[in-house]
Amino acid sequence: MKAYGQYCPIAKGAEIFAERWTPLVVRNLKVGCTTFNQILAGAPGMPRSVLSNRLRQLERSGVVERRLSGRRVTYHLTRSGEELADVCYALGVWGARWLEHTPSPLDAYLALWYFARLVDRSALPPHRVTVRVDLVDTSRPDRYWVLLDRSETEVCATPPGYPEDLVLTTDAEWLVRWHTGRVSLAAARRAGGIRMQGPRHLIRDFARWGGLSPFAQVAGPRSQ
Repeated sequence: MKAYGQYCPIAKGAEIFAERWTPLVVRNLKVGCTTFNQILAGAPGMPRSVLSNRLRQLERSGVVERRLSGRRVTYHLTRSGEELADVCYALGVWGARWLEHTPSPLDAYLALWYFARLVDRSALPPHRVTVRVDLVDTSRPDRYWVLLDRSETEVCATPPGYPEDLVLTTDAEWLVRWHTGRVSLAAARRAGGIRMQGPRHLIRDFARWGGLSPFAQVAGPRSQ
């Protein structure tokens, strides 16, 4: 990004923050991504070369710290990065309150990815739970598997090989409406927008595991 050439802190900050993909990289680090592939998975469409470039830029700016353990490389927000993440979330609050959006097929994956990242692992059962999600709209792929475990969570687009504990049938619009807090899971089920199959206790507990967008409670301007 070309520098503004101004001393103004807004201009200087924008030279880092306003670079394409940078806010999403910071967001993904904030929700617990530490490896290159984890960060990339939460930014569909971002070229690997661009992510490499953004991480180098953020490291030079003191926003990201690169750590090496043997051959394993991980990335972490610094104190500066944590403050920049607060800026990201402030932008998210503004966007949730004032901007209208129409869910796209891509949003189905992002909603599931975000859910898996934000789920309360301590509330999960002691065993792995595999949730199959069938999408009945034009989403491609039209099926995902969400693996929920107290030690790790993951979203797969191919069968993971584990027994399926729950099956959700929905579409991108209902999935995003639920994940963003625009409708409760109970209301979505009553309306037929989300259908669930599986053991009764898992269906009952699913809504208690959290995983909703951090902006789910943001009120729109009409409710102010």
